[in-house]
Amino acid sequence: MVKNTALIVENTRTAQAILSDIFKKANIKAEFVNDATEALEKLNSTDSPYSLIVVSSAALNDEPEYFALSLRTAKNYAHTPLVLLTTNNSDADKSYYAVGFTQIFSRAEIGKFKTYIDQFLSRGAYSKQNENSVIIIEDDLPQQLVLKAILESHHCHCDCFTSAEEALKHAKDYDPEVIVVDFFLEGKMTGMEFINEVRRVDHPWHRTPVLATTALDDPARKYEFLRAGANDYLVKPIETIDLTVRTENLIKYKRLLDMVEQQREEMQYLAMHDQLTGLYNRHYMATQVNGRIKEARRHNIPYSIIVLDVDHFKKVNDTWGHDKGDEVLKIVSKILQDKCRTEDIVARIGGEEFIVFLGHCNLDNALRKAEELRASIQHEKPAGLELTASFGVAQLSDINDNFDHLFKAADEAVYCAKNDGRNCVKAA
Repeated sequence: MVKNTALIVENTRTAQAILSDIFKKANIKAEFVNDATEALEKLNSTDSPYSLIVVSSAALNDEPEYFALSLRTAKNYAHTPLVLLTTNNSDADKSYYAVGFTQIFSRAEIGKFKTYIDQFLSRGAYSKQNENSVIIIEDDLPQQLVLKAILESHHCHCDCFTSAEEALKHAKDYDPEVIVVDFFLEGKMTGMEFINEVRRVDHPWHRTPVLATTALDDPARKYEFLRAGANDYLVKPIETIDLTVRTENLIKYKRLLDMVEQQREEMQYLAMHDQLTGLYNRHYMATQVNGRIKEARRHNIPYSIIVLDVDHFKKVNDTWGHDKGDEVLKIVSKILQDKCRTEDIVARIGGEEFIVFLGHCNLDNALRKAEELRASIQHEKPAGLELTASFGVAQLSDINDNFDHLFKAADEAVYCAKNDGRNCVKAA
């Protein structure tokens, strides 16, 4: 993991202790000096540049302008975040932004400063070597090598192509977090046409951020790039800080998109599945099965459903506890899944009640399947208990012509099985 290091210019022990605690909790290595002279000597002698510099106005002998200007002309520190801590928060302090300070906090705003440090940590998308995958499409080999060297020095792994056609051939082989593409390329396609192609909804890279580059500083081309779907735009010659910061922002944007997509998929899964067993739930059955039923009626395809209820399940919970009851439900779920075809739909619709939707299956075959499931549950002895289940079966017909009607008919058959001594199969 790349370690963030901060240089703190502070000459009071109390403030040093407070700042040390803040940086320690943020897992940022903090090095302290007492004045501007020590700070500049430290900056010039350190091999690895500091990620952040924090200075106290008191430690600078009230000459923050001089320190900021000296820092900005020092090697490696033209773009480093520079934070000023002041004794107050007057309008005069705001003038320090003009000389190179990026943030200003009064000592009374230590809470805001801590929040800033937390946000500073979240900026770094370049956290591990070769963790970030970038595709570079550039036909100028020297320029391609420069881009590759800059990004790989910031912990990206780069795959390079000279034409859009070549890159598109490998679309299924790579999952980049950012694509850097020039306008003029080898082959027939331009960078603009490449972006139009990957922004198709069915393309593997349709959600991948694109950083467009060109040697022509033409506003019209810039706007066309952005309209085509580019996320950002750079004009050559490209400065290192421009490339790295914009790429880092696009990496964070891609990760945010991935996180949102993952959360959406998880929410959709939770909406359609039972959390305990992993089976579909009643909501899924009600929303998805009716489409299959309409298709079956249109093409005269036999469809049936089986509803089953575990016998005396309340006694299981009351006697052995809910953990044992949950174990029973999981084992019954697995039996149903193992004994049914992949195209059948198995769902838990509440409590100890399950349903199996059987496509291309008439009533006689559904009854045989229900009898097989009944015997399997009895033989399996879920969770080591002597348990049985009652079954009701119904077939798609002119009367039972939708999911609600089918379910009601099969559920009524379950009650008939219960009244007939349980552990049996009844047809609607």
